[in-house]
Amino acid sequence: MTDNNEDTRLHALYAMGILDTRAEERFDRLTRIAAKLFDVPITLVSLVDKDRQWFKSKFGLTINSTPRIDSFCTVVVEEGKALVVNDAMKDYRFSEKSLVTGEPYIRFYAGYPVKLPDGEIAGAICIIDTHPRSLSEIEFGLLKDLAEVVEDEFRIIALATIDSLTGICNRRSFSMIAEETLRKAKKRKKKFSISLIDLDNFKRINDTWGHSEGNAALIAFSNILDDLAHDHNIIARLGGDEFGILLPDTAIRGANKFINDLSAALASYNMTSNKPHKLSFSAGTVEFDEKKHQTLGEMLKDADDRMYLVKRNRKQLESLANTTSAS
Repeated sequence: MTDNNEDTRLHALYAMGILDTRAEERFDRLTRIAAKLFDVPITLVSLVDKDRQWFKSKFGLTINSTPRIDSFCTVVVEEGKALVVNDAMKDYRFSEKSLVTGEPYIRFYAGYPVKLPDGEIAGAICIIDTHPRSLSEIEFGLLKDLAEVVEDEFRIIALATIDSLTGICNRRSFSMIAEETLRKAKKRKKKFSISLIDLDNFKRINDTWGHSEGNAALIAFSNILDDLAHDHNIIARLGGDEFGILLPDTAIRGANKFINDLSAALASYNMTSNKPHKLSFSAGTVEFDEKKHQTLGEMLKDADDRMYLVKRNRKQLESLANTTSAS
């Protein structure tokens, strides 16, 4: 897997907003069934992050994650296909890994890739035993069936969290991820920033050229945002012509650079789009301040106030310019 492909995969995983979320019965039910079905002590729905594997559901383990370097599931992700290891002690790829030489003393592993709705591999559903064994053809088919059920659940989540027009996050998923980011920032003294964006004069595009052209503008702007987003950055359409950007581990300087890069990318788009209108935006950006922002609502209001200050100042400058040119 190339670095670019891995970046794309991670971005899709982060956009789903399922990492570091609470246990859900719909996934826990599957790991319980798998443990009974295959008669194994450990079953997992593992999501492979940049440097770790995190368990969306686990049966037979108390830990929530392990380093990615020790993970069997990362091989499933990197190779894009199922992996069966009958005896890890006899497989040079795994015999020295800490999960084999130490607890839980993995000997047998079978994992099947689970994909996100856009086709990117999120991780694997896997079954683990502490004794060597094999997997029959029938059992392999059953593991594949369980992987498809996991993917069905991912699709249900996506329907509730993805904006149907643009394909980026919607307000619900943005709020969920932002709330979790705020919680971590308070607990671990981490920094992050949020930008709220409004497209300028969007109503005029709809009124003059029709809603299909307005939808095309929203999609184009979303694509530009998506191209600029990296790693854990979350972009969302919050409603109408309003967008949100969540930048974890980013201070105000980095957030402002993102907005400047967005302005440059949009200017380039306007030069080559051959559209009868030009896209522009107003943005309000704020960095988390534990003294000012006790809730996500307070942080969003701060960003919203800054955005409307930008809008007001721009209108005043445009009015002044029109008055000057008229005289």
